Amino acid sequence: MKDLNEVDTNLRIKVRKHKKGFALCQSYFIEKVLNKFNYLNIKEANTQFDVSFKLTKNTGRSIAQIEYATKIGSLICVMHCTRSNIALTMCKLFRYTSNPSMNRWKAIIIVLGYLKKTMNFILFYNNFQVMLKVYIDASSITSASDNKLTSEYVFILKGSVIS
Repeated sequence: MKDLNEVDTNLRIKVRKHKKGFALCQSYFIEKVLNKFNYLNIKEANTQFDVSFKLTKNTGRSIAQIEYATKIGSLICVMHCTRSNIALTMCKLFRYTSNPSMNRWKAIIIVLGYLKKTMNFILFYNNFQVMLKVYIDASSITSASDNKLTSEYVFILKGSVIS
């Protein structure tokens, strides 16, 4: 084992240590996504979803399904890591990925505009206690005919179950 000092970046998330805790920011990855899809000059949006859009099942022709699915995948990665505030919108956009309509494309552009405007938002953890507790339990094989092993685990960070 080797000590690599304090973490700087993990899973595309910048980690910064402050006197009162830790800050997590995903601005680098969001900028990379915007650049990858040529949306660096996109208009910024104040919200991640326009409620006037009716996102119903597309009965017409599919519009660039593979490109749409690629963008959705990148945005879901952002959502899972630090931006859970776009989860509802992403769930709506993820439906019918195999047949996206023009309204879904407009909605995904709004999400990208919102992320551009808020890319420097930070998750800040105060008084972060650097203690990870792990509890593991495993049952052994009880007979030759039963070759199943059962195991369970719990990861607890600062008193909260995280996995």
